[in-house]
Amino acid sequence: MSQENPPSKRERREAARAERIERERAVAAGDARRRRLLQLGGLLAAAAVVVIIAVAVSSGGSKKSGNAASGGSLQGVAETKALLGGIPQTGITLGDAKAPATIVEFADPQCPFCKDYTLNEMPALIKNYVRTGKAKMELRYLTFIGPDSLTAARVIEAAGLQDKLWDASDIFYRNQGQENSGYVTDAFLTQVLKAAGADPAKAVADAGSSAVSSELGAAKTLASRYGVDSTPTILVGPTGGTLKKDTENAPTAAGVGKLVDAVLAQSGT
Repeated sequence: MSQENPPSKRERREAARAERIERERAVAAGDARRRRLLQLGGLLAAAAVVVIIAVAVSSGGSKKSGNAASGGSLQGVAETKALLGGIPQTGITLGDAKAPATIVEFADPQCPFCKDYTLNEMPALIKNYVRTGKAKMELRYLTFIGPDSLTAARVIEAAGLQDKLWDASDIFYRNQGQENSGYVTDAFLTQVLKAAGADPAKAVADAGSSAVSSELGAAKTLASRYGVDSTPTILVGPTGGTLKKDTENAPTAAGVGKLVDAVLAQSGT
């Protein structure tokens, strides 16, 4: 009697990602239906976000967590510094603002697939395109997974006001905990911000600011324009021009690199 072969690790990962994409698409659809009401209640929503962040940060230290927030040390800080050191940062942008190509990443801080992309694919793109001045990167946060996604996104965006967003994001992913487990505590965020070279107190204070709200709103608008409904999703295009979505099931350095090379070829770079 024959037996079916058990699914491979790759097949299990693809199935898990497909399930995640369906969940994120459902959330995105719900966001679209609620957008009109959210616009009408914009001022109240902004005030509520400030309260949520204040409560999360003030009470987060009492939450249990299995990562650095529970008292352990952060991992990968030296790797982050080696990866990003010497590359200019401004807000959400990494690299030369005048680079001919732009790579836009849509990510959720809690997304494990975003972590995989950040650790395994993005370094090659930074080395080959960003550090060489051929491309710049923009990080656009979406918050599909849960309240901790929003708390983390707002604080990391606030680090961007100090031009430390990419450091904070990379260190966060290297120490990412189990989603919706309550690991995004004040202790954890403070450690991440300090390791990134940002002022933690200022970042927490700025997390509820209109500047951060504007960046998150711009991310949603751009996502809607290009039909982005899952993370990570990558867009590539000429700087200041129309972007093209990477259609890989899971973004790879090779796949994104091909899109960048096409842009550079068209620009004569």
